[in-house]
Amino acid sequence: MFPRYSKVFSRAQLVLSMAFVLLMSGCGTSVHMTGTWKGNEAANTGYHKILIASLSSNLGARQTVETDLAAALAKKGIVTGKSLDMFPPNFDPKNEVSKQQMADKIREAGYTAVLTTSLVNKESETRYVPGSMMYAPYPAYGWYGSFWGYYGYMYGTVYSPGYYTTDKIYFLETNLYDLTKNGQLVWSGQSETYNPSSLQSFGKAFSKTVSDALQNGGLLQR
Repeated sequence: MFPRYSKVFSRAQLVLSMAFVLLMSGCGTSVHMTGTWKGNEAANTGYHKILIASLSSNLGARQTVETDLAAALAKKGIVTGKSLDMFPPNFDPKNEVSKQQMADKIREAGYTAVLTTSLVNKESETRYVPGSMMYAPYPAYGWYGSFWGYYGYMYGTVYSPGYYTTDKIYFLETNLYDLTKNGQLVWSGQSETYNPSSLQSFGKAFSKTVSDALQNGGLLQR
C-alpha cells in the first residue's frame, strides 16, 4: 500500500498556487467595518454637504484620506470640503478664538456635518507560515507507483521551509457630527485594515468602505 494524503499538489498545482499567492499579495488593500453606531438625533434625510477632517500629524496621510473620502462621497452625490483647504497651518483647536473663527467659517460655507477620521490603534501580530511539499497519492500519478518513476520525479524537488511573518493591523474610527445640533455625534464607525500595501491603496479602500457604510446607514442625502 502507498500512503494517501488529504491534500495533494502536483508541480503544476504548486506553481499555480504560488502564482496566486503572489498575485493576491500585490492586490489592493482590504478594509472592513467592525462596527457602527447611529444616534437617534441623526437627520432623517441624511446630510448633503459634509466637511472632511482627518486627524493626523502625518500630512501625506491626511491629504490622501481627505482627498479619497471626498472623491468617494462625490460619487454618491455629496458635496464635500477638506479641512486642509479650510484650516490654516497654525490652527489651534484649543484656542477658543481660533476655534470660533473656524466654526463661523464652516457655517458660512454651508456645511451641515463634519466627518472625522483618526487612527485609534495599531497592532503587530507574528504568525508562522508552515513549509510546503508536493504530494500526490497513487494511483493518481503513475510515477508514484514505481521506484524509478518516483525517484526521477522527486529528485531535486524543492521543499519550501516555514517562516515567520509579521502582520500590521490598523484600527480607525470615523465619526459624523451634526453641525446644526451644536456638533453632536450622530454616527460612528470602526474599521480594521490588515497589511495595507500602500498609502494610496489604503486611502481608496478605506474611503469606499466608509462611504458605503454611511450610505447604508441613511446618512447621505443626494
